[in-house]
Amino acid sequence: MDCSNTLAVSNEHLLSVVYNEGMLTEDERAHLEQCPTCQQRLTSYTRTNALLRSKLYRRLCPDAVQLNYYCLGVVPEEQRISIASHVLDCPLCADEVAQIRREQAAFEPFPRSSFSLHAVARRLFATLVVQQAQPVTRDTTPSTGWPRQYRAEAIDLSLHLSRAANGEMMLLGIITSVDPNEAVDAFEGQKVDLYLAPGPLATEGEDAEAILPSFTTEVDDVGNIVLEDIQPGNYVLILHLPDREVIVEGLNIDQA
Repeated sequence: MDCSNTLAVSNEHLLSVVYNEGMLTEDERAHLEQCPTCQQRLTSYTRTNALLRSKLYRRLCPDAVQLNYYCLGVVPEEQRISIASHVLDCPLCADEVAQIRREQAAFEPFPRSSFSLHAVARRLFATLVVQQAQPVTRDTTPSTGWPRQYRAEAIDLSLHLSRAANGEMMLLGIITSVDPNEAVDAFEGQKVDLYLAPGPLATEGEDAEAILPSFTTEVDDVGNIVLEDIQPGNYVLILHLPDREVIVEGLNIDQA
């Protein structure tokens, strides 16, 4: 059904509206708003386009994998030329290619937010050093009394359990290094955490960082550590040095 009005909208202009490729002039819009015939033509074109899209939607289009490879530039030249020609004529694929390229440009394989000093620091598990000669017996387990001496590479850590004047237990530490190039005062301000066992050693990643220590302190300017008001329990001590973590396990503190 055609409209005889001289201001009637042409078939090409109505199709451009259906395909979202063009705009009507003011006179054409005014006519369309008042003309039932042109409105019916537009409705018919819109329905036909929707039917064709439902039946033929993306039938001849490259799939998502091909479009991603095309955007990465890893498809053979013949296929690249074919996809490029198709994208020029297909607004759906053109939109998808634009979206893929935006996502690829924003993709960061190693996001900075995932960086953590704890992830790159070397973990050193300190070993208990027996200081005094013990009588030869069948029981070769090192003594668990206090004080205790631990070693991790060049770091020596002496731990002492004491009581303050008010009766509270205190864990005292003295850090030394056998490396002549490593000054103890360089450890000043380094964090020391005391966790109830197993502490963060039982988990990894963000879950480990979510575990809070029971007691925290810092190394003073002469390499001393003071942890006050310690409650009985089995603990793990972690000394956070600039390029490593010294871990002391099996700190069983009781009322004695």
